[in-house]
Amino acid sequence: MRRRQALAALIVSSALALSACGGDDGGDGDSTATTDLGVEVSGAQGEKPTLTIPDEDPPEDLQIEVIDEGDGDEVGENDVVVANYLGQTWAPRPPASDAPVEPPADDPAASETPAEGDVGGATTPDAEASADPSADAGSGDAEPYVFDNSYDRGSAASFSLNQVIDGWKEGLAGQTVGSRVLLSIPPDQGYGAQEGHDLQNDTLVFVVDIVDSIDPTAHASGEAVADLPAGLPTVTDGEDGTAPTLDFASATPPEASDSTLVITGDGDELGPNLVVNMVQASYPDGADVITTWDEGQAPLTLAAEQLAGIPGLAEALTGGTVGSRVVSRISATDNANADGTEGTPLVLVIDVIGSY
Repeated sequence: MRRRQALAALIVSSALALSACGGDDGGDGDSTATTDLGVEVSGAQGEKPTLTIPDEDPPEDLQIEVIDEGDGDEVGENDVVVANYLGQTWAPRPPASDAPVEPPADDPAASETPAEGDVGGATTPDAEASADPSADAGSGDAEPYVFDNSYDRGSAASFSLNQVIDGWKEGLAGQTVGSRVLLSIPPDQGYGAQEGHDLQNDTLVFVVDIVDSIDPTAHASGEAVADLPAGLPTVTDGEDGTAPTLDFASATPPEASDSTLVITGDGDELGPNLVVNMVQASYPDGADVITTWDEGQAPLTLAAEQLAGIPGLAEALTGGTVGSRVVSRISATDNANADGTEGTPLVLVIDVIGSY
């Protein structure tokens, strides 16, 4: 549907389908922590860990162990979590063939966008190259199989706990920001229901470093910008976590797309990745509303190169801060129909509720 173009096509959202205390002798960040499961986790918190998993049957139930407990805010059950993570199967796998394999075109590791790999439920690059783990297996002893990690990509990932596998949601809700958590996730709380998934029958072991947790119902907060240009719709905040409303009584459709900062945020300076809530509506009367505040939706994550998908947005947020609000107007020309004719002009209200 054309009305979804700006929200669904101009912006590429992240969706992970990754988705209690144990022994803690790794608190100094440099030693090896041996968990109650017998899994050894080595490496400093915030850096890529190495897992040594015992040669025994995996636990049948979800296991959650806090290796290092942070002193930040508690993660809410519906929050957007920013985290670094490493995922490894409990059972090792035979080494892959030495033959080089071309990565798929949508290999997340090939993008500067924080890639979530298999944590969001999408098929991993490894899985796309070989849905059957034994298909390209070479000879030799089985080796630890790390199927995804964010550390090698050089950036944390963000994801809604309502859009991850059950083991992640249950395992991370209630933890504190700054914690390093180990999760052992059985297939029925992982990818067991996804027929043909590379990890369908695997118990998954994750180490998760929780960087931040963001309220998914948050709005912009800060100081309203004075002397706004004429013709913008009036934006009024909703209550109790609902979306802002737009009044088009004095609004005029733009001849050219533009973006205007209307609230200067009162939070930290923006990093390269933004977590945003959005409302999209169409001229002339604000119809066809789409919003990330709707039930079943979630905030979006935008990387630097994705800001260019909305004209003027990057410029409006240059030097900006968390809590900022931008009103972007998309002209009929820039929201063209599939046949190239002019489409419906749109308005996007973009609230920056987090950044990393």
